[in-house]
Amino acid sequence: MEFPVDMLGSIRPEEEEQAAHRYMTQLRYISLDQADTFTLPSHRKIRISLSNVGFMPIYGGDLKHKILALFAPDDQLTAVALFLAGQWWSIEDLLKTSDPSRTGLIKVRSLGERIILYVLNRIVYRVGEMDQPEVPFLCHGQHEFAKLLWKDGHAIGFYSVKPKDSLCSNFVTQRYQLPVMDSIFVRKRHRGNGHGLEMLEDFVDSFKDDQLGLKYPLSLTMYKVCRQYLCRYPADQDLLWVVEGVGGPYQRESISSKIKALGLKGTHA
Repeated sequence: MEFPVDMLGSIRPEEEEQAAHRYMTQLRYISLDQADTFTLPSHRKIRISLSNVGFMPIYGGDLKHKILALFAPDDQLTAVALFLAGQWWSIEDLLKTSDPSRTGLIKVRSLGERIILYVLNRIVYRVGEMDQPEVPFLCHGQHEFAKLLWKDGHAIGFYSVKPKDSLCSNFVTQRYQLPVMDSIFVRKRHRGNGHGLEMLEDFVDSFKDDQLGLKYPLSLTMYKVCRQYLCRYPADQDLLWVVEGVGGPYQRESISSKIKALGLKGTHA
C-alpha cells in the first residue's frame, strides 16, 4: 500500500489544492444524511460535510499553499485527517511510507515530505506531545532546510536549520551569522534510543562552519544531547552555541560552558 509521501513526489502544491477545491464543490451537493464518514484509527467515525472541513496553510503565514483538512465536531482547531491524492488520510497514516529505502535522516524536498514536516510539527508535537514549559516551533517555510527521521516505515522526528546568511523572520533586515538548528523533535515513543544525538551529528556533518548554533531556549534534554556529543567529540568544545536572534557576537553562549555550569550527566535522547 502506498502512502501520500510515496505518491506526491512530483506533484505540485497547486495540483493538490485544485483537486481539493473540486472535492469541496462536490460536498456542496451532498445532503447531511447522505454524507460519507471517515473512520479514525480509534474506530471513531467522523461525518464529512462542509461544516467540518477547511483549508489550512502548510507554511504558516504564507497563505499561498493550503491543504484540505477534516476536523472532529468537538475540536475545530485540530485536524484529524487530510485530503491528499484523492482521498482522506488519518494523521498516523500520513506519517507512513511503503518505500523501504526511506530510512534514517532524509532531506525534505517533495510536497509529501513538506506535509509530513507540517503534521509532525503542528499536529503531533504541538497538540499531542509538547511538554511544559517547551516553546512551540513556528511553521516551517516552503524552502526551509529540514530533514525527516524515518524508522521502520514511519516518520518519527525532524530537525530544521536556518542557514548562515538567511534572513531572520523576527528581524527582517538581518541575516543569521551562523547556521542555527531552530527545531528538533523525536516522537515520545522513540525517545531514549539516541535519535537526538543522531540528528545533532547529522547537523554538524551537514554544515562545515567553525561555529554552529542551536536556537534559544534549549530544553534540559537537548543540553544532555549536546553533552553526549561533546563527550564523543571532545575536539568540538568550541563548536556549539546556544543562539538568540541572528546569533551575533552578543547573542550566543557556549554550550560547553553552559553544560559545565549546569553540571549535567549524559543520557540517551
